[in-house]
Parts: sequence; C-alpha cells; structure tokens
Amino acid sequence: MIFAELKLKNGEIVRIPFVCQQCGKCCRILSKVVFDPVEGKLYMENIEEISKHVNLDALMEELSGKVKAKHPVKLSCPFFKDNRCTIHPIRPRSCRIFPLGMDLDQGIGCPGLKRLKEIVSAFDAQRVEYKFVERKEPKVKVSSEVVEKFLSLNPSDEEIKEFYRLNELRKS
Repeated sequence: MIFAELKLKNGEIVRIPFVCQQCGKCCRILSKVVFDPVEGKLYMENIEEISKHVNLDALMEELSGKVKAKHPVKLSCPFFKDNRCTIHPIRPRSCRIFPLGMDLDQGIGCPGLKRLKEIVSAFDAQRVEYKFVERKEPKVKVSSEVVEKFLSLNPSDEEIKEFYRLNELRKS
C-alpha cells in the first residue's frame, strides 16, 4: 500500500491513498526487463520467483519471434497485457513501490500520482510523507471534518475504499 501521510496544522494525522489508474505507463516506460536473444534469457528482478508461476519457456519463444536483435535489449514488461499485470501478486518490489522510487513520478506522467498530489494539496498540511507498507498499518483516527474535506474532492470509489481502510473516523 502506498499513501501520503499528512500532518495537518491542527496536529491531526490523515492518510491519503495512492490508487493506481492502471494506465501501464510505468510498466511500459520504466520496465527493467532485459531480453538477451543470443542467450535466450530474460533478466529482471525477482525472475526466480516469477519462473515458479509462469512458463518462461513459452515467453522466451514468443520474445525470440518478436525481438530481432543480436544483443541484449530492454523491453516493456512482457507481463503487462491488456492493461493489467499478469503477475501482480508476485511482481518485483520495484513495481510494488512505484511511484515511490527515486523521485516519485520519474517523468512518466503517472495519473494516479497526479491525483494523489491534487488531493494532498487540498489539505493544509504542515508535513507530507509518502510511504510504502506491505503489511496492514494501524489506522489513524481522523475527524469527520477531514472525511468531509476528502469526500468534497470527488474521490473515486476505489479512493474512498482505500481512504477508509487507512483512516478511522473520529467524532468531533
């Protein structure tokens, strides 16, 4: 889970979720997959784990038919098909933490990050920290005013679901 944790000027903490828009820009542009057609090998993070769940021989055959190079080439992620990640539960860590890599967006124009920043900027935050956690985080208690403010920003159903998952409503 990726979110922005805001400390508001009144001392209250609120978490705003990053919701992937499934545009695939990160999978196509930032892919760290390298295919060596001479060796017939695929190089990428977590390939050993992925090979336990995916028929890499079939993928190598497919790539060998498409890639007409005589040296290793960087590819868009071959596991991103029909605008979805086909290895989502076992995707590499660099994929799980996007867009919190080097400098968040890394110049690709991530619409999910743009939306997160729009919501964050609507709050009067004293501090903003972007976080990635793989385990369930304890909820922070937020006031009904914060919830009303969030809902006034026309969040998607997914943003609302994740907001409530990260935060706990507190009566003012």
